Amino acid sequence: MPIISIEVNGNLKTPSIDPSCWISESAWIIGDVTLGQNNVVYQGVIIRGDFAKIKIGDNNVFQDACIINTAEGFKTTIGDNNLIGFGAIVHGATLKNNTVVGIKSVLMIRVKVEDDAMVGANSFVGMAKKVPAGQKWIGRELKGQNTQGEMWEMGRQSWRKMGLAMKNQQEKL
Repeated sequence: MPIISIEVNGNLKTPSIDPSCWISESAWIIGDVTLGQNNVVYQGVIIRGDFAKIKIGDNNVFQDACIINTAEGFKTTIGDNNLIGFGAIVHGATLKNNTVVGIKSVLMIRVKVEDDAMVGANSFVGMAKKVPAGQKWIGRELKGQNTQGEMWEMGRQSWRKMGLAMKNQQEKL
């Protein structure tokens, strides 16, 4: 897995990754990135903190080929226990806790996804929009209550369990 330090304005930015994380050998973690405990980062994921900092809490799952990045002056913050789906893009946005970002969704600069909220597959959340706590955003607009919390929690747990099992297999080799 490429863990890459970069120099930005004369300052060396090196990722900080808790050893309890499992990161696929084909994922890239670049620059000013902090990963908390028990995160699972699958194949093809890019987490790139070059323009600003990326801070990631605990127990998150990043499915294959998602991109977490920043923009000049706009950091990315991801809380705890979130599931970021296959091919999703989080670009200078904030995710609180227990959220789901569906497959191929895009979250733009200054988007805020509050606790227990969901962004459905293939959705686009434009700059500075807010997905309130417990709500769901589908397509290009807010759609109402997110009543699928238990189902998504099972998904987060199963994907995390699979990733940590892969981590344990690699450690035994």
